[in-house]
Amino acid sequence: MMKISQINDLFNDLWNFHLVLFGIALSIFTLLYSFILSKRDEIRNIAEQVKSGDKNPLLSQKENFAIKYIKRLKSINDKIVVIVILSLIFFIISWVLQRIVFDYYFCIKLYSLYVVSFITICLLIYLIYMFSIIYKYYKDETAI
Repeated sequence: MMKISQINDLFNDLWNFHLVLFGIALSIFTLLYSFILSKRDEIRNIAEQVKSGDKNPLLSQKENFAIKYIKRLKSINDKIVVIVILSLIFFIISWVLQRIVFDYYFCIKLYSLYVVSFITICLLIYLIYMFSIIYKYYKDETAI
């Protein structure tokens, strides 16, 4: 049988994990967002060159590559937003359950620990899935 101190320690580990995950996901989101803005500026420059009468077919190809790149990064960023939101929510839930919910609510804490742990495992599986997608994009983009 678990003791309340063990449950509190596990909640402490969970909220630390979700805080770290939140920070990493937010950093990745910001990095990808800056890449998207950079490519968007590139598309604007290409559009200005086309408006000025430059009919170079390479410009059209650059524009298509930039649009494809933005769509890919936007798709990844949308998924990262899910990770940011979930990790923040479970950071708060774990912190509240450890610090604010009184120890004499042992059953509530124990069942909450099971639920939060299960969702954390699901989130880890989702992260592994996301990593495999990003790695596949990386391999495709860097193929020579």
